[in-house]
Amino acid sequence: MGFLEELKAGRVSRDIRKIAAENAIPLSLREQFEVLAFLLNDLVNEIAEAASVALEEMPRSSVISYLSLRDANPELLHFYGEISLEARDYQLIETIVKNPSTKDETLIELAGKGDSKMLEIISYNQVRTLSNKKLIDTIVSNPSVSIRVKALLEEWLRLYYSTNEDLEAIETVEEIAKAEVLEEIEEVEGEEEDMGKPRRTLEEKKDIYRLTWNEISKLPVPAKIKLALIGSKTHRAVLIRDPNKVVVEAVLESPKLTEDEIDGFTKMKSIPSEVVKKISSTREWIRNYTVIVNLARHPKTPPQIAMNFLLRLRQKELRDIANSKEVPEVIRREAKRLLNRKK
Repeated sequence: MGFLEELKAGRVSRDIRKIAAENAIPLSLREQFEVLAFLLNDLVNEIAEAASVALEEMPRSSVISYLSLRDANPELLHFYGEISLEARDYQLIETIVKNPSTKDETLIELAGKGDSKMLEIISYNQVRTLSNKKLIDTIVSNPSVSIRVKALLEEWLRLYYSTNEDLEAIETVEEIAKAEVLEEIEEVEGEEEDMGKPRRTLEEKKDIYRLTWNEISKLPVPAKIKLALIGSKTHRAVLIRDPNKVVVEAVLESPKLTEDEIDGFTKMKSIPSEVVKKISSTREWIRNYTVIVNLARHPKTPPQIAMNFLLRLRQKELRDIANSKEVPEVIRREAKRLLNRKK
């Protein structure tokens, strides 16, 4: 069990927690940040304050590296968001805004207090901005917003949030996300029964939160983006094929996206070429050997990138690719060349 797990289990003494809060225990970069994030909420004020100071004093390059991780701690993203506001650190702001683990509340706070350049950085993240009307409203109402950004967002409001149906679609998607487990559905049922509504069957309750492929395709763009970000893997499997590039981008930016889903996407011949390029350029996804194999043989992987992946394959996979009629000819030839060289 690692040090962080020991902390969470309550098995670390006050003295050791104090040392950890001062960042004086040798840990990996990720562990340093995760431990300090946990200690920010320590019941001993002295320890919590020491953790806060240690985070503020972390080298900026280390902060950027950690906050660039897709699964960075949301509390730390918020913590450094507040620091970046005071320091007008635009690179830090951009890193936080781009991170899929950043909470909407953090973005809204940044939008409410940021200057013109910060608002521009936030608004250009279409995935997060388009899916959140409150965020758009906050940017538009900030006195520092530029005329250009304000006009853009007001146009988005007109296009995507002008009818009750648009707003209801967003609410429906948010309810779906809240009811992914049966216990949550039962809670909704209990509330409605208290209000005098008839009790529904289990299947009826499940159907409330199940959208068909056709229903998803008819959702307005902001609702699709929201569903891509907070919905289930079933929703993402549908939306990855959406014709709107921002919706597809939202799928890849979902904090709930798993490695297994990426593996599944790279097996789909029908996914957009932008998805293949995005996956091919994301370091944490191409650490997975199966994903590399899938990309090496995918018809939409740019040839030079596919050839680079071939260099990392074992003989069995190279042989399969060399003999496959589904793989572009240039990739088959390169696979055969590499096989011959390994003999």
